[in-house]
Order: sequence, then C-alpha cells, then structure tokens
Amino acid sequence: MIQQEQITVSGRLVKLRPYTERRMKQLLDVRAEIDKYIEKHPDMTIDEIDRSLVAKWWKRKADILWESEKELPVSFFESEDFEITWLKKSEDFFLNSRIYL
Repeated sequence: MIQQEQITVSGRLVKLRPYTERRMKQLLDVRAEIDKYIEKHPDMTIDEIDRSLVAKWWKRKADILWESEKELPVSFFESEDFEITWLKKSEDFFLNSRIYL
C-alpha cells in the first residue's frame, strides 16, 4: 500500500497533497500574483517585502500543497522559526510530480 508523504515543518506534521490539475492552477495563480508584485517593485529585495505579505503567500502555497489536522494560521508562516525550506521542497516535489504520461 502506498502511503501519503508526510513531513514535520516547524514542529507540525503535514501531509503532502498529490498533484492535481486544479492544485497546479491554484499554485500558478499564487506564483503569478508574486511575479506581478515583483514586476511592480523591481528594486525591492525579498528582505524588503513586508513579512506579513510574504507569510500570506507562503500560507496560500501551503494550503494548496499540504494537509494538516489543524489549519496553519498566518502567524505560523510569520514566525522567524518557519522552516521555509520544507515549503520549497514540497513545491518542487509537487511540480516534479506533474511530469507523468
């Protein structure tokens, strides 16, 4: 039996949601919003972007990519202890899952 992948992120257990076209579209919508923001603010570095805005983007991505027993609040993503690398690896895993015929 194949089990759903799970990871612990900043002390919280999350399960990786499988690839679907709907989730892909949702993820691309978030990425488009981020790209649009960057386009409007070309001289701004990631450290200069309001942390609460970045946290909202991270939460939206996580809500697409992860399943958790309890909803992960925005404050989880605003924390200096948020393990962003797990979100990045989850997104990469999701995108790599797309390539299948």
